[in-house]
Amino acid sequence: MADTSALLPDPVYFAGLPKVVCSGAVILRDETGRFVIEKPIYRDHWLLPGGGVDPGEDPRECARREVAEELGLDIEVGVLLDIMWVPSRAASCAPMGAHFVFDGGVIPEAELRERIVLQAEELSDWRLVGPEEAHLLSDWGAERVRGALAVLKGCAGADLHTAG
Repeated sequence: MADTSALLPDPVYFAGLPKVVCSGAVILRDETGRFVIEKPIYRDHWLLPGGGVDPGEDPRECARREVAEELGLDIEVGVLLDIMWVPSRAASCAPMGAHFVFDGGVIPEAELRERIVLQAEELSDWRLVGPEEAHLLSDWGAERVRGALAVLKGCAGADLHTAG
């Protein structure tokens, strides 16, 4: 195979490009349609199960790994439900963000209660909530949930939006 390294721009070029922070999360539901949220010890609000993408993994792999680490569940991560683009914020030096939400499937409530083992270093609690309780998440977290739930209900065009 031919060496194509000479065709790539100089590494200095790549170093100067904007950085994007990515995360992967899931909407993991019970048989009634409620979804799992978790209470991290380092935030005032609840989150969807998930977290930051590590080097070498994609957002779907990240979501599966984070659910295993945080909740002790080995799940198959399904279809992409939502992408939220968060613009960079110069005032706080925050980079751009791309936050992916996937379908985590359905596990009956009794099985969730039996199988979930919280990652004590990061989480203090978990619960099942309905869409009306999305306000327990941050404003943008609730927006992600509403977008993902709309896709699960079959609403076209509800899978890409930008955080305010």
